[in-house]
Amino acid sequence: MTDINLNKLQEVFRKVFSQPALIINPGTTANDIRMWDSLTHIELIAETEQQFGIEFSLDEVMAFNCVGDMMDCIAKKQSSGY
Repeated sequence: MTDINLNKLQEVFRKVFSQPALIINPGTTANDIRMWDSLTHIELIAETEQQFGIEFSLDEVMAFNCVGDMMDCIAKKQSSGY
């Protein structure tokens, strides 16, 4: 996990949830953000894929339990040149 990815991902979260002051960390879960429901989850995945130039598989998305899991997957895809 990198701070660069966390900062960039935080901007994605702020945009999707329309909360400019939202702060996330690797341990953040859907339970921590009041507006995080199934619809915003789909928006979050789509916006993250667009911003990072990657695509998640359904299995990857289903395995995300917290922001750190998403960050690990992003880093893995970036290092593999996905």
